[in-house]
Amino acid sequence: MLHMTPTRLRPERLLTFVAATMLLLVVLAPAAAALPSQSEDLSPTREIDPRLGYVSGVEPGTVLGGVTLPVDWSQRVSPCPSNEDANHFQTRVAPNLHPPLCPGDESEAVANLQILLREKKLYRERISGVFDARTQYAVFTFHKIVGPAHSDPRTAVGEWLDNPPPGDWTAEDWVMLEAFEPKPPKARIDQPDRVEVDIGHQVLYLIHGDEVVAIMPVSTGRGYGERGCRAAGGCNGLNVTPRTENLSEGSVFYAEHAYGRGWSPLPAGWSIYKAIFYYGQYREWNYAIHGYRQVPNYPASHGCTRLTVWDMDYLRPSVARNAPDSRVWTGMTIHVWDA
Repeated sequence: MLHMTPTRLRPERLLTFVAATMLLLVVLAPAAAALPSQSEDLSPTREIDPRLGYVSGVEPGTVLGGVTLPVDWSQRVSPCPSNEDANHFQTRVAPNLHPPLCPGDESEAVANLQILLREKKLYRERISGVFDARTQYAVFTFHKIVGPAHSDPRTAVGEWLDNPPPGDWTAEDWVMLEAFEPKPPKARIDQPDRVEVDIGHQVLYLIHGDEVVAIMPVSTGRGYGERGCRAAGGCNGLNVTPRTENLSEGSVFYAEHAYGRGWSPLPAGWSIYKAIFYYGQYREWNYAIHGYRQVPNYPASHGCTRLTVWDMDYLRPSVARNAPDSRVWTGMTIHVWDA
């Protein structure tokens, strides 16, 4: 066995060691003085209460690009006259400006809008320079976010119909969109990958690694009543989208459709596209997010969460279950809430 003899410092080395130690303490003293006092809040970000409301910078009262949210669309004057005139059209296609834009426009300004919408996670299509239907859906989505939340299911449909999000684009919209930062709408603990369905604004957030990957327009259940479902019987037959507000950790997706062409073999009005299902807060099942042929700007579904077919293709590029290219998957967390 090898025996180690303790090392003894010679007197002159001991003095050198002590002097070096004292010098090190002097150097570190200012840094130690800069440490926060015990009275300061040292709670890390992950300790934020997940039941908090909006934390994304678009909550009511926020000033976005000089505009106080939410925007009242009933006071908006459309830049798109019913009787087109040449001077107005030239204003909309002026290069290197941020002109007002209308559906059907084709210009460099529209391409700039598409680029900015993509940067803000609202648009995932090609940059065509054409203000087409997919561009307009992205515009609708942004206007839903900065507009009022219609979070009472008893009155939501009427409120959406009375004050719909506009599908055109103004100079004020340019300023707001440039100031907008796509952030998760609510704080969550240890749930970096999740889906958030904001029923009050009729939008869906796809979040990976606690970063917003995409924001999409949706149409949820047209049924009304108390928030969520009132009894263990759930939402069946009520046209109500199951919420998850009473579940502190949210819910999860539990199954996916895997039909050959993506569409379920049901009559046209019921056929859904690439559905992925989740449990509601009362264990309601057979409710999904899915693609659909019509996705209006108000709650209109039988209870599922409708997305456009192209947005569902983005979430599930393949039809196979648990496909490696899917951006949503079984076991992934989903939160569904009114406000």
